[in-house]
Amino acid sequence: MPRLLLVPLLLALISNGSALSFPDDQDDLLENIGKFNPNFFAELQDVELLGDRAYVFGVGGLAVIDITDPTIPTQLGRYEPPGHPYNRFYRGAVEGDLALGGGREDLLSVMDLSGGGNPVLATVHGTPGQTFEGVTLRDGIGYACRHGDGLEIIDFTQKTNPVTLGEVLSLTNAWDVALQGHIAYVADGIGGLAVINVANPAAPVHLLSLPTSGSANDVVVNGNVAVVCCGSAGIDIFTLDNPASPVLAGNANTSGLAITAALVGNMVYVADWDDVESFNLDDPSNPLPMGGEDTPVRAMGLAAREGLVVVADWSKLRNYSTGPSLKGDIQVSVEGIEFGTVPVGSYRDTTFTIGNTGGADISVFDIQAFSDSYTITTATSFILPVGQSREIGLRFDHLNAGFAGTFLRIDSDDRDEGSITFPLSADDNPNSLNIGEPAPGFTLTDMDGVTHSLVDGLGRVVVLAYFANW
Repeated sequence: MPRLLLVPLLLALISNGSALSFPDDQDDLLENIGKFNPNFFAELQDVELLGDRAYVFGVGGLAVIDITDPTIPTQLGRYEPPGHPYNRFYRGAVEGDLALGGGREDLLSVMDLSGGGNPVLATVHGTPGQTFEGVTLRDGIGYACRHGDGLEIIDFTQKTNPVTLGEVLSLTNAWDVALQGHIAYVADGIGGLAVINVANPAAPVHLLSLPTSGSANDVVVNGNVAVVCCGSAGIDIFTLDNPASPVLAGNANTSGLAITAALVGNMVYVADWDDVESFNLDDPSNPLPMGGEDTPVRAMGLAAREGLVVVADWSKLRNYSTGPSLKGDIQVSVEGIEFGTVPVGSYRDTTFTIGNTGGADISVFDIQAFSDSYTITTATSFILPVGQSREIGLRFDHLNAGFAGTFLRIDSDDRDEGSITFPLSADDNPNSLNIGEPAPGFTLTDMDGVTHSLVDGLGRVVVLAYFANW
């Protein structure tokens, strides 16, 4: 039986359900072409691409996947960390025949790939209890993020005997690192983007730190652009005309939680928790959203190259081709609809839009809500030509007292989003909160017996978080 821990942190404003807005005539440039379903307990959290192999990190360790044919990814081998089955690698790096897997409080595993598809543990590096997260490799030198313990620079020339060259201990919460010349860029949590001169790995210099729109948890660099993932604040785009002094050029607030990203040319692809999103960065000050594809589980890790995006989607590895689609591609203008307060015996109407941004016509077979209180007032089956959209009418009749929540489903012949489902809700209680309305006062006692009242946070943003502990 779980214990619910009530922590008065923030009463967050909930999104109104509007999806990220993409150009009406723009194909989303992503097509789901293949998936790998692990035969082991997975929770895939990171992925690296090297040649025709994908290296996938997570619970279950490191799996090596052959993606010579990305429509039929095939496992070649796997290294599983010893001990508890939940031992995991949160993030990793690969270079040549060397792989590194970082685990929270599980140190840094050093793996030898010289035997082909079967990684072999060479050694484990770090101090007991130390947490490793994002790591990158260049010429046998590793740059490893240790959260509150900063950045460590390590020589892996001898896999069985790594040697620490230098450390940067002035960071706040180092999550991930990317290299450009003699500069290391660190996604430093609430510390923002840290810029470090690593020309001499034995004596790295922390040059400066720049604020980011949210807590920085991933960073990628390509040419004169750096992209920082900031969770619910989306992605920040920095220009690197002076590599030692990045300039914040723009931000794209993605629809979910920006976790990891990959840069290919002028395109950035983002693993955004419940989908993959792409942006054109021709103008870094105005990142153009190109589209997105829903991921059925939880998009955590992502890697990309020309023509291919590979996503660690928690329980599966999913491969997406990039470029204009020859198939229809459905886009829905909402991710959920709230009717708010509707008195019993009355009704309320609204609309949403279904569009086709692909390269062929789409057949919509059915649109239905799983409750008699909700009715589609327009056609529920039709052909949607390329580049066109259709407005769909939806009515809520409040038949019975109380909260009325259900789901609406759209079935079509879209190749990778054949069924789209989103929530519907309404209420008849005039005291129920609608989006943007002030919360009623209340008092709670925390785990330490301290009493907190909402009024204590008057004038500030407050979060109310619920936790379960088994």
